[in-house]
Amino acid sequence: MRVTGIMMVQDMQQQELGYGYIYVTGIQKIKERLSVQYTQQEEELFKKLSKDNRIYDKIFKSIAPGIYGSEDIKKAIGCMLFGGTRKRLPDGTNLRGDINILLIGDPSTAKSQFLKFVEQTAAIAVYTSGKGSSAAGLTASVNKDPATGEFQIEGGAMVLADGGIVCIDEFDKMDPADRVAIHEAMEQQTISVAKAGITTRLNSKTSVLAAANPIFGRYDDTKDISEQLELQTTILSRFDCIFVVRDVNTRENNERIANHVLDLHQGKPGSTKHQDTEFPFELLKKYISFARNHYSPRLSLEACEKLSNLYVADRQKSKEHSSKSKHSIPITVRQLEAIIRLAEVSWLDM
Repeated sequence: MRVTGIMMVQDMQQQELGYGYIYVTGIQKIKERLSVQYTQQEEELFKKLSKDNRIYDKIFKSIAPGIYGSEDIKKAIGCMLFGGTRKRLPDGTNLRGDINILLIGDPSTAKSQFLKFVEQTAAIAVYTSGKGSSAAGLTASVNKDPATGEFQIEGGAMVLADGGIVCIDEFDKMDPADRVAIHEAMEQQTISVAKAGITTRLNSKTSVLAAANPIFGRYDDTKDISEQLELQTTILSRFDCIFVVRDVNTRENNERIANHVLDLHQGKPGSTKHQDTEFPFELLKKYISFARNHYSPRLSLEACEKLSNLYVADRQKSKEHSSKSKHSIPITVRQLEAIIRLAEVSWLDM
């Protein structure tokens, strides 16, 4: 919504100071919040780029080029930045198109750097730390105005990031009660408030990029991944992609990372491996904003059949694994919807 009004001051009797308010003169409903502007020539360039057979590789190689390796994570973050297709069923049910990603693994593996890159790249983004965030800070709070004595709603990080991405670092350090508060926001993309006589529902159509560490600080290869996550299945099932980020301690890997970091600090032109195939940062940012707001791809019949067969096979494997291990993570319809969102990323159809 776009509200137009006049700032005025209400006089208070027997008081030197009054309180300010906005006298609303007009309300306009807008489809999407746009904070990135582009010209007609740039729009034609975007459409031309979308026809490039190498567009997929060029985009993911432009995601956090200062970070060595982690190709799969960069591909998933690229999908999250562009976003899937949001749908509304005839009965009024909304199916989210925003993609949620969880990075969990060893310290010093550039998890926070991925979050910082996404915050700078997305048109609308909010960065917060799990340790310093409460349920009200992430969702919404009801406060009393000291001037008027009336209760008013203040949106949290997931409300402020509506239409964009919220980055939550140190996700495992959050109190369990605070994590439960974002269940509705991550799946239904709404936040219901019923406090102090105020009953309302706020939109939180945002993607979530979270970073966390294992229970023991570092990932242990001798244990199952579900044993090293201090997160409930209810919150894990709401993430479309979960990546285990490892700090591989081999001589070859250490040499490659050391050379990459030293090149970055020296400012060498060849510090990035794929510099010739990367998008300039500003062009990538505009391309993402243009694709998110103008295109909504849909699955073909052939793709639907492949996804159906994949889901059935994964369910069968999950059933066999659960009978052998009590720490298995179940495969549900949410995983199928996650694959659909990844397949309907908006850069693939212009």
